[in-house]
Amino acid sequence: MLTVEVEFLASRYGATAFDNRNSAEWPPHPARLFSAMVAAWGDASTPADDEKTALRWFESLPPPSITCARESEI
Repeated sequence: MLTVEVEFLASRYGATAFDNRNSAEWPPHPARLFSAMVAAWGDASTPADDEKTALRWFESLPPPSITCARESEI
């Protein structure tokens, strides 16, 4: 099992649901995490090949099971 823990550095999260801009997206969609990891990799002056390999592996995994705090507990 792979576990990913996300810490919101600004102590907040702001994203709307894709189908309702008046509703918060909670929990955050896994694609947001993956997109952030790819962006961080691509922002490097010389992106590392081993990190690219890790991202490709991560991309190939089956859909995740998500456990998170309720929106009201954050």
